[in-house]
This record gives sequence, C-alpha cells and structure tokens, in this order.
Amino acid sequence: MKMMINMFLGVFLISMMLSGAAQEEKIPIVSLMIDVDAPANPNKDEVRASEVDLYALYTEIRKREESATIFLTQDVTASRIRLILAQFSVLSNFEFAISGNHSDDLMSTMSLEEQEAMLRKSIEVAKMSKICGLNEIIIKGFMPPSFDQNEDTYRAMDAVGIEYNAGFQAGLIYAPGHENDVWPYRVDGYNFFAVPVSTHEVSGKKMPLYDREMKENGISASEWYGILASKFDQSSARDEPTVILLSTSISGEGEYLDALAKFLDYAASKNATTVNSMDLVRKSKTGSFIATETEAAECPTCGQDEGIDLSITLVEAGNSTNSSNSSGQVADA
Repeated sequence: MKMMINMFLGVFLISMMLSGAAQEEKIPIVSLMIDVDAPANPNKDEVRASEVDLYALYTEIRKREESATIFLTQDVTASRIRLILAQFSVLSNFEFAISGNHSDDLMSTMSLEEQEAMLRKSIEVAKMSKICGLNEIIIKGFMPPSFDQNEDTYRAMDAVGIEYNAGFQAGLIYAPGHENDVWPYRVDGYNFFAVPVSTHEVSGKKMPLYDREMKENGISASEWYGILASKFDQSSARDEPTVILLSTSISGEGEYLDALAKFLDYAASKNATTVNSMDLVRKSKTGSFIATETEAAECPTCGQDEGIDLSITLVEAGNSTNSSNSSGQVADA
C-alpha cells in the first residue's frame, strides 16, 4: 500500500512539474504594422500601385492565418483603396488605424486644434472602410507620419479617445523614463499607450525594424531577412515581441516581399504567434491577447461616395499585378 501511495505521489509531482513547464513556455510574438505609403494627394496610377502592393502584403500575411495593423492616411482611405479595405475588414482580423491627412504631414507644425481636428476627420474617413450590415470599423490606434509629434499630439489623442500611438522606436524614440521598454507602455500623464517599433544593432548602429529606413541605408533584401531573423531570435529568448513596420512600396513587391515571406515562414517554424498592434497593447494591459470587453458598435447608415466603382474585388487587385509596367505603376483595369 505504501509503495502504491509513493508511486501515486511520484506521478502527481511529475505531472505538476510538466504542467508548470508548459505554463512557463515562451511563445515568440511578432507584431506587424503596414504603412500604406502612397504619395501625398496620389493620382489614379499611384493609388492603383499602392492598392496592388497592399494586396500583395495582405495576401502573404493572411495565407498564414496571421494578423497585422494597416495605418491609413486620409487621402489613401478616401480613394478607391477603401473598397478593398472593406473586404479585408470582413475577411480577416486585420486592424485599421490612422496616420494623418497625407504621408508628408508634420504633426509638430500644427496647432493643438488643428491636430485634434485632423485626428477626428481621419477616424471618420477610416470608418468608411466597411460593408454595412456586416462589420463596423473601430479605430483605436495612430501613427504620426515620419514619427513626427509633440505634446499637443498627445493631448489631441486623449481628446479623441485614441488608445495607442505607434510613433515610437525602442531606445530611439521614447517617452521619458521608457528608453529600454520594448512592450507597449502607458505614457505618463496621458491615457494612451506607446507602441515601440523594435530596434536592432546593424553595423554598430541601432536601427528600427522599418523596411524603408533599411533600404534607404543600403540594406539588401537578403540582409533585411537576416536582421529580422536575428532580432526575432533575440526577442524570443528574452520573451519580448518583435514589432516590424512595413511600407507597401518597399515590402509590397520584389525581393523585400520575398524576404518578408521567408521571415514569416521562419517565425512560423518557431511556433510564433503574429498579432496586430491592439492585440499587443491588450497583452500589456491585461496579460492576454483576448478582448475582455465589447469592441464593436452598431453599424450606422453609411454613405458611399457617388461615382466610385463598387465592382472592385480582391481578385481584381491581385490580377492587376500582371499588368504592372516597368515603372511599378499599374495599368487601368
């Protein structure tokens, strides 16, 4: 009898140890941000090129059943891209967030009143990227164009209820006292969270995981993949997220898109979970990616602009890649 009890206790202790080990297992986290970086006031061809690049990025991420946040300027959302975004919002768990009127906006040159008005208008325009009766767009995040912002930006964000600001870079652009923070953190004195883009040492220089900055500094696509994989390994070992900013014009085509696909496969092989920015903020706030409150509202009557061709589909955007010319622009359908 005593032997049986000892055996039972042994089995029980082993099972408890294994259970504890499973609970302590670190799951790598990747968070993807997509900047739809069309030129300010884009023309028809520039809109179509951005549309095709965005679709390519969306497809590469979604086919792995992963998530991302798409940051939108007003001029992009007001274009026909809004129609393909509406389908994205229904077919996936991609998050939409805002990023100024135009891609070349400088928030620090605007008054508090101008910044608040811009944010309110951006939210209003972004919410039109929906299909009435099927979904409602909830805007919680903001990224200032070119990471340019000031204290008035913070005040304006609080005034309109923005929950997070992705205009930060770990160890490079940070709120006072948060130089070493790599997880989202609440900015002291305000209601929003800062979401830092990850940074990594590249040739002795700390650089953000931002494809545009990498390419402008002469980093090849293969080197970009190596940086992503190296940072991912480092972050995973430290139980930290790998936060990556992708621009549609850089990672939406060619070798940089191939490098991203290769990295996503590598992260998947390590059982990484890929989340959007709000998921990451939620994890910092509550310890879980799962929403604990209702984050949707009833869909009001929407007013689509007259004269917009509603027949565009995901298939059309994908097929239009085949009609791209050597300049990267896309011919009319």
